[in-house]
Amino acid sequence: MKDLNLMVAGPQGSGINFTSDTFAKVMAREGYYVFSNAELFSTIKGEHSYFRVRVNKDVVRSYSERVDILIPLDKSSIQLHLREVSRDGVIISEERVDDDRAEIVPYRDILQNVANKFNRPLSEFNVMKNTVALAAATKMIGLEEGKLKKVIEENFASRPKIAEMNNAIVDEVYSLFNPKRELNIEPTKPAKRMLINATQAVGMGKVEAGLRFQSYYPITPASDESNYLESVMGKYNFVVEQTEDEIAAINMAIAAANTGVRAATSTSGPGFSLMVEALSYAGMTETPVVIFYYQRAGPSTGMPTRHEQGDLLYSLSAGHGEFPRVVIAPGDTTEAFYDTIESFNIAERYQVPVIVLLDKAMAMSNNTVDLFDLSKVKIDRGKLILSETSSYLRYRFTDDGISPRSVPGVPGGLVTIAGDEHGEDGHIFTEDPDNRIKMMDKRMGKMERIKKEIDEEMKVKFFGRSDSRRVIVSWGSAKGPILDAMQSFNDLSFLQIRMMSPFPADEVLKYLKGKEIIAVEQNYSGQLAELIRQKTGLETNARIVKFNGRPIAYEELIEAFSAVPKKRRVVLTYA
Repeated sequence: MKDLNLMVAGPQGSGINFTSDTFAKVMAREGYYVFSNAELFSTIKGEHSYFRVRVNKDVVRSYSERVDILIPLDKSSIQLHLREVSRDGVIISEERVDDDRAEIVPYRDILQNVANKFNRPLSEFNVMKNTVALAAATKMIGLEEGKLKKVIEENFASRPKIAEMNNAIVDEVYSLFNPKRELNIEPTKPAKRMLINATQAVGMGKVEAGLRFQSYYPITPASDESNYLESVMGKYNFVVEQTEDEIAAINMAIAAANTGVRAATSTSGPGFSLMVEALSYAGMTETPVVIFYYQRAGPSTGMPTRHEQGDLLYSLSAGHGEFPRVVIAPGDTTEAFYDTIESFNIAERYQVPVIVLLDKAMAMSNNTVDLFDLSKVKIDRGKLILSETSSYLRYRFTDDGISPRSVPGVPGGLVTIAGDEHGEDGHIFTEDPDNRIKMMDKRMGKMERIKKEIDEEMKVKFFGRSDSRRVIVSWGSAKGPILDAMQSFNDLSFLQIRMMSPFPADEVLKYLKGKEIIAVEQNYSGQLAELIRQKTGLETNARIVKFNGRPIAYEELIEAFSAVPKKRRVVLTYA
């Protein structure tokens, strides 16, 4: 077997995340490429949830709908996911199931033996049923029990007694459970890679970029990033502040940026809506603040723990009046790291707010990535003056439209910042029409400069043959399943749009003009397709969309690409 897919399903609080995360970590350490994703109900102790883990000796970037090992932690999970289990797959069950794929594991005997060993009641060990199933799965694929036990010890490093109990369960499973069959995955060699998600990659990028202030109000799925930063804050010289609401979060970040430190805030759809007035303020004051925007299913509260990419057009136009902004959309975990660093560089070089568009799928999917190459990291703080200056004007007119930027406390210059229209010195002007024209030209002129100066790879990436007749165009986390699905075709190429504002119309025309264009998006209307039409005049030949709250499985794209000649709109429905 080359491609192995495990699913853990059950009610929240039953250990589904521990089971999947531990399995993923063990397999990553064995040298396999791993992709795992979580589907959680939005209420605490909520209804049915499930985690998938895909393992392969070659690169995998998306989840598979096929399940080879199903670990159901309640009865309903069997019926809900039975159709997804492959013909040669297995169902690890503690009770008899009317299916020849079922592997019956003596849960009660195993847990009772361990309870007796520790002289504790069985009731204390029922919560560890997930460890029984996990050990049964690793035994079926031939993994040495010591490797599983080592990861469990690390997971419970602060609670060694719990680790000891769980590892005693592993010993019992390996001793008592004799599976009817084995699932032999193709062997590989250990390699130095990381198993992380986008919130961790963004956090690492912020640390490497020199972040000094992060503000946030808790909101799914953005909070995980701030929680990660809080966990490492003591090792580095920055502050993470949980505010009373998102209005305070962005205003604190703007204030911090205006003191000369690198500052950011992270949020999701409803939180971003509250930030919009302050976003306009950052545009007027030319403040280099960075907003990390994790999209989820809306509108309103929508489905807080589910996936969607419905906020592209909103991020491009949110705010009153016209002001320059940069909107970047990473497509995978590695890009999230490097783009985070570059977002600070762009913000400070051009003195504009920058929005980094991510999504729930990226935030809650772990995958193996190569170690980040820190030699590629460059820090550019633009025209920042931290030494004594004279005759300082915060909004001085310059040939390139970028004013030297000082901060309060630097001798020799008074820093004045105003949200009203202002003169070169930052004081509120008397609404003079000539000054208004000059200031608008100064601010908005930055967009053409950004378009000219940013490298093409930061704007778009092209995959496949340049002579392909059919070109897929997409953005964000759809990149992974697209690249996985393309391996089944020889007539497809893929253009990934990475910078949404300013829109790279020239680069897009270079790759798409004269082609059959297939847009793949995780929203209802095909927002990128609309943006392409607006900016280039190009019409997409077909739109493949998914908006049921779940990310894209690569198999459904294989089906969709085959159906495109017959349909102009394909709606994906895999759950």
